[in-house]
Amino acid sequence: MFYLVILISAIWYKRNAVYLALFLGILHIFVYYCNVGSISIEPVFRAIMLCIVAFIAGTIVFCMTHFRDELTVQNKELIATKEAFKIANKKLNLLSNITRHDILNHLTSLMGYMDISEDMTDDPAHRELIRKEQQVADAIRRQLEFTRNYQDIGVKEPIWHNLPYLFEMIRKTFFHESIHLSSTMEPVQIFADPLFPLICNNLIDNSVRHGGKLQNIYFSTWISGENLVIVYEDDGCGISDSEKEKIFERGYGKNTGMGLFLSKEILSMTGLTMKETGTFGTGVRFEIFVPPDCFRYENSVEQS
Repeated sequence: MFYLVILISAIWYKRNAVYLALFLGILHIFVYYCNVGSISIEPVFRAIMLCIVAFIAGTIVFCMTHFRDELTVQNKELIATKEAFKIANKKLNLLSNITRHDILNHLTSLMGYMDISEDMTDDPAHRELIRKEQQVADAIRRQLEFTRNYQDIGVKEPIWHNLPYLFEMIRKTFFHESIHLSSTMEPVQIFADPLFPLICNNLIDNSVRHGGKLQNIYFSTWISGENLVIVYEDDGCGISDSEKEKIFERGYGKNTGMGLFLSKEILSMTGLTMKETGTFGTGVRFEIFVPPDCFRYENSVEQS
């Protein structure tokens, strides 16, 4: 009974339970002395054990409580830091949007003046110089528009994407009569950054821009071990073996040089990876590997 009282008191009073243990130990020795008329080692040993148990139990409870309090404080700090980051990101995005909008407006005016300058001269050298200026201005415009799409990487929490629904949304906005877009993706959801749809759109845009005389684009899924593999293919010119790794490097490419680099960054937010496994001359094949904890089938979702 004494040990039970000691353990309960340790929960409430932590190390101060030693004082109660000391009192109970002395009381035990006194009662033993009154009953027997002498003091032996047994009651003294029990009294010491009560104090030791009280100290150990109180110390454990103290450490657990201290750890819990520190964890609570850290959680509050993390929440405050997270909110501060959200506010900072919101302000930065707002500043980025305003700056981008102003630059695009000035760039539009600049390109207009270039067109006027081209019409005002018949000198081939001047026309060639103006044409190069227009190319540079157009490249700046594309980069600005590209950053608008990808400025929120990692800012928002990952979400579940329904692949068949995503393909249907892409199909509805795909307007290329000479290219057939198809899918055999399973009814599956993947856990990824909210910007995941931009990866699909970027792959399609690359195929249209650089695929040559392609006629078909395919989306499909299959299981490799425990991973889900999302496959994107086309029947264009493909990518040479020497470029299969370089295309994911920052700045490499014919357009902005950022599309596949940022696509890989978006996927990495939830542990997804991507590589190109196509055959040069027969089309591209991008495989996106989704770990087992980042995909689920529609049937399992409905049952749960």
